[in-house]
Amino acid sequence: MKKFFAGILLFGLLGISTLSGQDVPLWLTRRGTVYPSDQYISGVGEGENAEEARNRALAQIAQFFQTKVGDTRTFLYTYNDALAATENTQASQNTVISSEAEFFGVEFADIYRDRTGIYHALAYIDREEAGKKYDARIQANALVLTELIRRYENSPNPRLAIKRLGEARRLAVATAEYADMAILLNSAFGPRYTVLPAIVTSIDSTVEANERRLTVTISPNDNSAGTIVLRAAEILRREGFLLADSGGVYTVFINFAANENTTRNYHTVEPVLEIIIEAHDGTPLVTYTKKYPLFRHITEEEALARALRNIEQDLLGEFTGAVRGIGE
Repeated sequence: MKKFFAGILLFGLLGISTLSGQDVPLWLTRRGTVYPSDQYISGVGEGENAEEARNRALAQIAQFFQTKVGDTRTFLYTYNDALAATENTQASQNTVISSEAEFFGVEFADIYRDRTGIYHALAYIDREEAGKKYDARIQANALVLTELIRRYENSPNPRLAIKRLGEARRLAVATAEYADMAILLNSAFGPRYTVLPAIVTSIDSTVEANERRLTVTISPNDNSAGTIVLRAAEILRREGFLLADSGGVYTVFINFAANENTTRNYHTVEPVLEIIIEAHDGTPLVTYTKKYPLFRHITEEEALARALRNIEQDLLGEFTGAVRGIGE
């Protein structure tokens, strides 16, 4: 994961308490005495204004966690799609993160402005209190993830299940990395998070089970349908289906015929295409039949090639729409 450097935060000056013209605060001269490292993570920043000083102090906190931030932070801000798939609003509320400082569990001391006009800020994390916040978010996420697995392991819509479980997996990985941050604060939390790798494994198994429910076998009537088979396979893969040599849950039958005629000047091709997709029990799910207009050229090969190019393009319309209705 990329090393993370805290971005700029916009802090208004309203509500900021500033110490000026007073004695230098002890946290600036003897920080370890006021914020001992066994109880706190702390950082000091300075700048030409309070906002700059706070951001630099926050950046020092971020450096403590090193590679345990970056993408984890980004995803934990934007996992609402995964949470929306559950009805556990309490878990959702417990895991909302709205700012960099909140992500790290950071608090700030009063801003100090020295006699030269430079602002100084202290950012700190109370290991025990922040650990509790981290733990609440992690446990809430674990609850959400467990519910997502339960909901989608036998979903009537495997394609939606695969999509939702993909979102859940990203949340699970981000939560596991967030747990690493919690352990950095307090190693005693470690045994509580051994369930997270198991959740990732369970999600992968559930995705695989849903993917098996979307396997397709393609059965062309003859070799002349080869290019149509390739386009049909491309469409199926793009729509989330897996292709199997045999034994697929769905079978695609492709019947292609071309009435051909040769005159003195032209070769004509009049194609007819039928594609049927059946469930494993023989129930027809999609029937796509179309008779195409005449295609002609001075050579037989080019007339047939023009016909096939037209058919391939045509499959992206009605046939693709029919495929999207399977498994939903």
